[in-house]
Amino acid sequence: MTNFPAIAPTKRSYTAPQFPTKRFDSISGARVTRLYGSKSFGAQLQLEFNQDDEGTRQFLDCYEAARGDFGTLNLPAQIFDGMTTELKASIPDQLSWRFAGTPQVESLFPNRSRIRITLAGTLDV
Repeated sequence: MTNFPAIAPTKRSYTAPQFPTKRFDSISGARVTRLYGSKSFGAQLQLEFNQDDEGTRQFLDCYEAARGDFGTLNLPAQIFDGMTTELKASIPDQLSWRFAGTPQVESLFPNRSRIRITLAGTLDV
């Protein structure tokens, strides 16, 4: 497990996970929905950070250490700064967080960048 940088995001977007379901439609129009598990998965956290070059390097080093989307991440409490305890409790504990893609770095001006990172919440056995 790789430690994600302990830096609060300037912007955060959360997409709640889904339950594994499948809907079946019969010729008569009847519909049946099956639930194939008791745990939700597939959540996403979209994070944005404004950092100097040292802070930007921390995110890129974390991505390398995790081997991209292979390794799981240990998310620090700072990622959820600004969320109430009740809201944070609604994010399922069973999720393992991984990079969902490569970090995107946008240079704003010398020694200042905007980093956009998307994390995927997965179920690991």
